[in-house]
Amino acid sequence: MKQVARYGTSVAHPGRGDELAQHLLAAAAELESDPGCELYLVNRQRDAPDTIWVTELWRSQADLDASVQKLAGSPAVAAVKELVERWEMVELELLGGKGVAGAGQPAANGAQPYTIQTLTDTEDSAAKFGFGELGEARFATEDLAAEQTGVSHHHLRPGKRQAFGHRHERAEEVCLVLSGTGRVKLDDEIEEIGPLDAIRIAPAVVRAFEAGPEGLELVVFGPRYHGDGEVLQAWWTD
Repeated sequence: MKQVARYGTSVAHPGRGDELAQHLLAAAAELESDPGCELYLVNRQRDAPDTIWVTELWRSQADLDASVQKLAGSPAVAAVKELVERWEMVELELLGGKGVAGAGQPAANGAQPYTIQTLTDTEDSAAKFGFGELGEARFATEDLAAEQTGVSHHHLRPGKRQAFGHRHERAEEVCLVLSGTGRVKLDDEIEEIGPLDAIRIAPAVVRAFEAGPEGLELVVFGPRYHGDGEVLQAWWTD
């Protein structure tokens, strides 16, 4: 896929530059969950406070077109149009540069277009932080060089329960049981789980797992947001 870059400039009606900037920053926040949008920067022109510039980088023209189609006619777009006196968008052909990886090519920092990692070769964080008696916990995101997806592998010993619960502000997770049986506590509910059960967990739900007599092995996937998790110590108590 060929990346697409764009520069846009919007001149708000006099004195309404701040309102315009806030609408565009809200659009940037919405695009955090869009994997097709790789960059969306909102800038104010120093000598013209009502002039706002947007710098965009999209994974492909198809991703850009899909986003434009999704927003067409939306209240957000209508609100921006009411604030704008003059608007211009410049379409660019991306040639390269610092921090930009060509489609299907290694990035300047050595990143590859794909990575294969054996999960059990990833460092065991449970042992590292003194929870080895409960089982193993391996967080493979860095080893996979994943930029948008968090991946972890957990193996609880028979009858053991995770030492703490956790939740997120933004990341929805899916947990897939590979082997064994056990229970998961989701806020105030406790559910029995077994092999090939997939558990989707909304961000704000506090969760923790407990292994049955055979132990419990699972893999967890979800979007990656730095600083998004909250740990709740000794949350699941009988």
